[in-house]
Amino acid sequence: MGKRGKLRKAIHKRELEQETALVICVGKRCCDREESQALVEAMREYSGEIHAHTRVVTTGCLGICKKGPIAASYPTMKFKKHVTRKRGRKMIDKLEGR
Repeated sequence: MGKRGKLRKAIHKRELEQETALVICVGKRCCDREESQALVEAMREYSGEIHAHTRVVTTGCLGICKKGPIAASYPTMKFKKHVTRKRGRKMIDKLEGR
């Protein structure tokens, strides 16, 4: 199963097919778990303050290991490697149409 299939499966599992989401990989091989967890918390805070319609969810490995943190936008299915807080904010802004 490819990265898009894994993303669809993660979204389906959480019943988020009808929502806009930023999905962040918190797998063990991407990067330090602390780094990806810090990104998740920062993006949830940003999304809660600015963008009420975009959910920030976590998932296991998306199959793009060693290039993390990895984030994907749903439903556009755009994947980004080496995501920083700034890059994550830009992804959320694009999902919201800003």
